[in-house]
Amino acid sequence: MLVQNKGNHAYTANGLTLNLGTNKVDEKDFDQFLTHPLMKHLYDKGEFVYEGEKSKPSAKDAIAMIEDAFDIDMLEALKAKEERKTVLDAIDKRILELKNPEK
Repeated sequence: MLVQNKGNHAYTANGLTLNLGTNKVDEKDFDQFLTHPLMKHLYDKGEFVYEGEKSKPSAKDAIAMIEDAFDIDMLEALKAKEERKTVLDAIDKRILELKNPEK
């Protein structure tokens, strides 16, 4: 599943680290992460946004997560599963940005 860390820090709890931006994590690991009182509090405040394995985010939400991603391999994996043109275009654009950063 994808989890977007919208905060200004990486967070670690119960064996899982969420880096800034969008992270690909196992759903069980994220559930365990949220058992930590501080992480549950931050989640309740909207610090973390996620899409579950059983639900597909709207194109708008998916694009927001893609624009906040830094892992090209994760983006390539998402691209292989995605069918929506707007989301595929966002993935291609983000991969290009990451491979060719502006100086």
